[in-house]
Amino acid sequence: MSLLKKALLKAGVVTEAQVKVVERKEQEARQAKRRPPPPPPKPRTVAPPEPPKETKHLHHARTFCEACGKTSPDVEFYKHTNKMLEKYWLCVKCADEHYIHDDLRQTAQSFDSMTHVFRRQYGPTKVFKKPL
Repeated sequence: MSLLKKALLKAGVVTEAQVKVVERKEQEARQAKRRPPPPPPKPRTVAPPEPPKETKHLHHARTFCEACGKTSPDVEFYKHTNKMLEKYWLCVKCADEHYIHDDLRQTAQSFDSMTHVFRRQYGPTKVFKKPL
């Protein structure tokens, strides 16, 4: 019981029954303020496996030259540092015109390259080993 309640009882302003009623209401209010216990955690569900990413099939070959904008059967990827040309998928003609060495060629995806008929006019032609 608080000091104020004791003083009011002593002065005869309130009765002991009134103090008990007020205390009971305060106790009920405190219990209502209390948070209920948190619900039990839900069981974790296993995420579905990611679908396989689409990769380039062996029977698909890139035939669009980014430099000249034409379709050509001998387009390859060149990892070059020529600042005048910011395109990387080039046909043989564009690679020769921009003096891009064949050692910078990263793919051998065209039919000519796979059959070793691929020839460059600028510098030697890079030879790719056949996969096992």
